Amino acid sequence: MSIPDRVLLVKPSFMHRLIDIPVQECRVFLLVSAGGATVKIGSGIVDVKENVLVDMLVWEPITFVSFTDNLNAWCILPNYLFTNESLNGLKPADSESFKDRHEIPMLHLESDEMRKLCRHLEMLADSLADFSNYYRIELCQTYFRSFMLEAGNLVRHKKRALEDAERVENRQDTILRSFLKLVWRYYKSEHNIDFYAQRLCISSKHLSRVVKDRLGKTPYAVIRDELLQQATEMLNTSKKSIQDISSELHFSEVASFCKFFKKHTGQSPTAYRSHRSANVFN
Repeated sequence: MSIPDRVLLVKPSFMHRLIDIPVQECRVFLLVSAGGATVKIGSGIVDVKENVLVDMLVWEPITFVSFTDNLNAWCILPNYLFTNESLNGLKPADSESFKDRHEIPMLHLESDEMRKLCRHLEMLADSLADFSNYYRIELCQTYFRSFMLEAGNLVRHKKRALEDAERVENRQDTILRSFLKLVWRYYKSEHNIDFYAQRLCISSKHLSRVVKDRLGKTPYAVIRDELLQQATEMLNTSKKSIQDISSELHFSEVASFCKFFKKHTGQSPTAYRSHRSANVFN
């Protein structure tokens, strides 16, 4: 279905007719709800999967190479005159906002988002088929405009969601770096998570969530690992007594340190030191 020299709309049942036909000097939108398509753009090959809207803003020739047997897709080919007339200067979608670097612009869609875009194209198809309507061209421009506006709305929401996620991620990275710096500075004297959370001006729960998300372990495990590393190093390389090591690592009593060390190494500090000494002399 088409308006000559303006726009061509290819319904899902006619997509196979596009195979091996070069397309150029127009904008190409491909909306794939099921299956997939292989498209040649210039000398490059692009695979388009399901639940994707592709906006091929390119000057090189486009050729549809192949489709999967279960392909369900729409293709809109408006020339730049029809696009400009329909949008009348409006720029509802910023292609760069969903453009993956080194890739053609692709917008990944949820099922309900796909249904919305398909409805607009169905209305466009109905208008293209209604030759008796005096305002056929104007209606086609209206429904193409509505499709573009809906796509633009989705782009902006996804872009904002991505920016929000990046802000959260950047904030989490900052918290993690600050937490690790504090641990390296205070792990000997401060074993309680609340101390670090207070220094970072966040709740202990939030700190635990960030560290768990980023490192896959709890803040306490980070502190514990530093304590164990220091304890084993002192047991291996120094002649300090177990009591002195316990005191330097700020355990309330030797028994607490011994219990902590054995829990996480399987040996008491005394047994660990004896075992290491025996290995050295052997």
